[in-house]
Amino acid sequence: MFGQQIAPTDYDLRFRCFGFPVRVNPWFWLVSAMLYWSEKLDYTLLGIVAAFVSILVHELGHAFANRYYGGRSEIVLYYFGGYATRTVNPSRLGNILIFAAGPVAGLLLGGTVWLLARQFPQQILGRSEHRYHFVRIMLLFNIYWSLMNFLPVWPLDGGQIAHEVIGRFRAFDAWVLTLKLSILVCAGIFSWCAFEYAQRGDGDRFLMIMFGLLGVQNFLTLQASTRGRW
Repeated sequence: MFGQQIAPTDYDLRFRCFGFPVRVNPWFWLVSAMLYWSEKLDYTLLGIVAAFVSILVHELGHAFANRYYGGRSEIVLYYFGGYATRTVNPSRLGNILIFAAGPVAGLLLGGTVWLLARQFPQQILGRSEHRYHFVRIMLLFNIYWSLMNFLPVWPLDGGQIAHEVIGRFRAFDAWVLTLKLSILVCAGIFSWCAFEYAQRGDGDRFLMIMFGLLGVQNFLTLQASTRGRW
């Protein structure tokens, strides 16, 4: 559940999955291709497929949890993420479960892929570089990024969970505290990635850019708040 709702376009791919309407914005394909670009076109296509399956499963987790509480969801994939719309607002615990359902669905998918590759290496991996490449990206997406999604950074799922938890004890300034916590976490991750890159030249530049942008976005949002300037 990442980002704000975006308007449909004439170029969206539309279908239904488990009864949920799904819409894939054209930018999703372009950004996925850029992230997993390879000199070998087939490797790039495998990266796009892995991103599509992984993010769809993540958003299905949110959608099923929303359905459990009586809501309806539309799943939208765009840029390097997506979201599942919500039509219900249950208790704080219910909201936390809805937010957590996405990363949990990803972890279950990643764990399943890992177990199958471990138990049946010949059948799943064999000696195919393409299968190995696909499984590696699936594990990266569904384990590494699912765990990353639990970080208390707004608007990641962990940030929204943090907002619910903080609101339980400090409802009057939960939004401000959530943003401040998010900024601190973003600053820490950005600094760590920058240090790794400066020391060894192998820091995660994408991670550094992503959390740098999120940190700036949250800081500007905080500064725009009448009660939350830092």
